[in-house]
Amino acid sequence: MNKQFITENKQVVKEFLGNLLVKIISGKINRDFKKKIENDPALRREKENFKKLEKKMLDRIKHLQKTDPDFENKLRKLGVEI
Repeated sequence: MNKQFITENKQVVKEFLGNLLVKIISGKINRDFKKKIENDPALRREKENFKKLEKKMLDRIKHLQKTDPDFENKLRKLGVEI
């Protein structure tokens, strides 16, 4: 296969999976799809792991905001509020 075609397909797959994960975590998915995820124990565990990871990241960012004024200024310039 053409390398350009493979690279483009990888990009599409990454975007699709990324968007799907964002929708799952944020709760903006179809009700039927949500039920299937909740009924599958492996996917349910992964969803819980994502939520734990998100909480750890937010806690770390909040800690850095309090301790590092330069980091806080960079976040303000980017328009990120946590």
